Amino acid sequence: MSMPRFFLLLPALFLGACAYHTSRSSAVVVTDTQSVVEGCTKLGVIDGKSDLHSVLLTDTARDTIVTRLKIRAAEMGGSHVVSSAADIKWKGPDTSGTVYKCAR
Repeated sequence: MSMPRFFLLLPALFLGACAYHTSRSSAVVVTDTQSVVEGCTKLGVIDGKSDLHSVLLTDTARDTIVTRLKIRAAEMGGSHVVSSAADIKWKGPDTSGTVYKCAR
């Protein structure tokens, strides 16, 4: 592959690594406050890590991690995720979260 073609495909590679919300994952709440999920059913632990988060700016990496946590929680049937990544001052490296299903 020639170099100009590679540079044309580079943005497509980055877009392919992005995570996108569905209507189900948009409803998932990510918080760093444990009291929000009192009385909820714990479903398990997930990780929002992306292979690209180490090369992204901190704010972009945090947004990507939160999005991945929401998507993975929705896939498990969860409504809430407790994660340190929900804190606006998050700097890493923890990208995990605990998924809960709360009655609405």
